[in-house]
Amino acid sequence: MQYGIFNKISRLIKNNSVIILLLIGISVRIFLFGSVPPGLNQDEASTGYDAYSILNYGMDRNGFHNPIHLVAWGSGQSALYAYFAMPFISIFGLTVTAIRAVNLLFGIISIFIFYFAVKRVSNGQISILSLFLLAISPWHIMLSRWALDANLFPSIFLIAVFLLVLSFDHKRILPVSLFFFALSCYAYATSFFIVPVFLLITFSYLLYHKKVSFKILGTAMPIFIITALPIFLFIVINHFKMNSVDAVLFSIPKLTGPTRFSTSSSLFSSDFLVTSYNNFIDLIKIIYTQSDGLIWNSIPEYGIVYLFSLPFLIIGLVKLVSENVFSRSFQKSFVFLAWIIVSFLSGILMHPNINRINILFIPLVYLTAVGIYYVLKINRFFIVPIIILYLVAFSMFSFNYFTIYPEKTEQNFYGSFGEAINYASQNPDARIYVTNKVNMPYVYVLFYQKIDPDIFRDSVKYYNPGSEFQLVKSFGRYYFGIKDINISENSVYVLHNSEEDMFDKNSFDIKKFKYYSVANRK
Repeated sequence: MQYGIFNKISRLIKNNSVIILLLIGISVRIFLFGSVPPGLNQDEASTGYDAYSILNYGMDRNGFHNPIHLVAWGSGQSALYAYFAMPFISIFGLTVTAIRAVNLLFGIISIFIFYFAVKRVSNGQISILSLFLLAISPWHIMLSRWALDANLFPSIFLIAVFLLVLSFDHKRILPVSLFFFALSCYAYATSFFIVPVFLLITFSYLLYHKKVSFKILGTAMPIFIITALPIFLFIVINHFKMNSVDAVLFSIPKLTGPTRFSTSSSLFSSDFLVTSYNNFIDLIKIIYTQSDGLIWNSIPEYGIVYLFSLPFLIIGLVKLVSENVFSRSFQKSFVFLAWIIVSFLSGILMHPNINRINILFIPLVYLTAVGIYYVLKINRFFIVPIIILYLVAFSMFSFNYFTIYPEKTEQNFYGSFGEAINYASQNPDARIYVTNKVNMPYVYVLFYQKIDPDIFRDSVKYYNPGSEFQLVKSFGRYYFGIKDINISENSVYVLHNSEEDMFDKNSFDIKKFKYYSVANRK
């Protein structure tokens, strides 16, 4: 009787494994969404405010109407995330939850797409394993829960690759795939290199195996060219320091400094070989340790897809390479090999950290699934300890992420800073001084107070105008920096709690929040 119940449960799980894994993946991404991680990162605030500004005023905070790339601090920020955030902001307002909803939505969509993409290029068992690993991947869970614009790129690229795989059998889908490849160029600057090189490698392979013809490419490529043309012009304008373009429907801004891709790429280094070699070593180190030292990208104890996955990943890489290199027949899995190749090249050309090479990790999850599959082919009874190992690790990660991680990272996301800004701003006539112990504090004022962008542009003064990262000295009634202030009667001070000693408690009322305080003269 007991064995009969066990067998029924086993069959139930097996028959509904896809649904169960999807529910697990969705649940861990929406649980306490908006409050973990706590607070708000400066890049999130920047993207969110520019999305709000374009939505309500037709221009970003730097005055460009419908820009195809945001100027942000000066060196630029990808605009696609901001445009995708607008529907959420229009419904829910400019809130942390609203701006983070984009990566949540695409994180969930990518779990579905990844399963179907792997099923197309491999087999059902590897697709289930891939789904399982991505659903519980610490990297992908963390990516889905905050609004870093760069983290949208892997999801858009994955959709494009999935559509490309479908086009192997349905040629009419190829233009749609190329549209998404072009769209991904607006998601993150690394796409400027990754997308064209990936398409060059992949289409060369497809042409060689007669899976696509020059005629079909000739009819489909105009979709890519037309869609990607504005971002190509953006690259040209900023590389050659040309003037901004103000078109009817959109604008192409000239940044105040070089793009982040330009400043961090070894392509523009005088020591190209040395820099590239150092980048390669750092890239291997990130893959081996599954950490880049940035707590918002990974928790060191758990990494990208758990530290013990490396042997499976190596086995999967060997199998994928041998499958494609030593076979004369067409292999659909070549798309993952090409994906890995361009990701590695990007990691060598650009100094890597996890968000800069985020395009690499979806194919690494696939390699891990392939490695586990071939281990199970040796002995299928390994499946129980392997599943238990991953589930235990996933449980430990989840406990850490939802209980320990928020306390460890709240100051990295400037928790309670928004509360302090809103409290200080209640006095409409006061001059407000804001601490500089926050990265780009002015953007938090814009975000939480929903400042009219015209007021910002008309009154802003910079410490370093025209630089790569412009630091705001003041705008409107807000002043940034309280180190050498002249304390006046009609002023309010937003300070880090470590700066409290600057204020005489006999003369000031101190309203304390968790990490920040507001000082008012009595």
